[in-house]
Amino acid sequence: MKFTKIALLATTAAFMSASAAQADGHCDGAGLSILSAAFPAVEAVQDEAAACGAATERDQEHKDKINPALEASPAAYNAVIGANSTFTAANSAGLVAAITDVPGVADLPVSMKVEQGGEVVAIAFMANAQHLMVRADILEATGMDMPTSYEDVLVLADKAKDMGLMEYPLTGTYAAGWNLGEEFVNMWQATGEDMFVNGTEANIENEAGIATLNMMKELTDRMNPDFLTFNSDAVQAQFEQGTAGIANLWGSRAQKVIDGAGALGHDVVMGSAPTLGGGSIPASTLWWDGFFFAANQSDEDLARAVAVAIDSADKDMLMKGDNAAQAVWVIDGYEPTAAAAGVFATAGNGVPSYPMLPHMGKMHTALGAELSEFLSGQESAEQALADVVAAYNAALAE
Repeated sequence: MKFTKIALLATTAAFMSASAAQADGHCDGAGLSILSAAFPAVEAVQDEAAACGAATERDQEHKDKINPALEASPAAYNAVIGANSTFTAANSAGLVAAITDVPGVADLPVSMKVEQGGEVVAIAFMANAQHLMVRADILEATGMDMPTSYEDVLVLADKAKDMGLMEYPLTGTYAAGWNLGEEFVNMWQATGEDMFVNGTEANIENEAGIATLNMMKELTDRMNPDFLTFNSDAVQAQFEQGTAGIANLWGSRAQKVIDGAGALGHDVVMGSAPTLGGGSIPASTLWWDGFFFAANQSDEDLARAVAVAIDSADKDMLMKGDNAAQAVWVIDGYEPTAAAAGVFATAGNGVPSYPMLPHMGKMHTALGAELSEFLSGQESAEQALADVVAAYNAALAE
């Protein structure tokens, strides 16, 4: 996978260097349907698509619907708003249309074109990464600087609890399933090791895998005991309620975290995702979010779906309400806000992209399903990793 502009995320200039596509002021989404997750930045784009007349389905579990829906003929959705992982799964199954020659695509900024094999296959509109968010009053009370390593995060959480600032100052997106799998992938990235060898062979039953799990366990030992139910909504709510103030959370949630803490009279500091074990690689993954399009639809519907996407993810959308603050956009005309600082810092420190491999979805699913027993103290790290590899191999053999 080649995302032509993502490596330049660390500089504001990367977003400003290309001219926007010229819209004709008209979009026709009648009869079209677009599937997405449901969080503020994506919903801002979906609202624009709905204004074009498209039906917009918004579902946090949308990833489970994508491939079955796109396999239909014609596909149940004309377009999907997804990310690296959901795109890869659909594209590997031959369900995504190339859009290089569709009208309007050639005029898009380079930063919005996701290319593979010389073809434009998606229209990106935002970049995302998980990064550290800490309430400023916790740093002030403990006398600590913003942590740069997970070892420092543990120290900060312990000090905050010992001082009685909060019972569980640390939180994270450790809900069993996709979120838990992503937490492992994030932490693994910080080891610098390859997750696979010989193409598809799992490479996690080793010291790097043990170190990854041990740090995850150390972190969850300092979280509310219900951590295996916490997704992004729950972590954001903890900041809004004042029950937590330290998290490695998605950049797309940064403004909501800032607003929630601000309502309680607190500021939030945004920083790079932490490192692990003395390394220098942030424990996170860099993502793009954007539109990709069903292969199983007519050329006319594909052209209309692309036109709706281009019209929906543009400067006009950015200018409405607080949309510009909802994400790190790769749309021409975006001016980074304070909420984007953590994504820029994480990218600037060399965070890797999420592994864009056809079989990565199987590994991610296995991780999300097999790590709960280790984190709840019911089995060893070695057994948990063995269970993951067994589940992955079984899925790979299907």
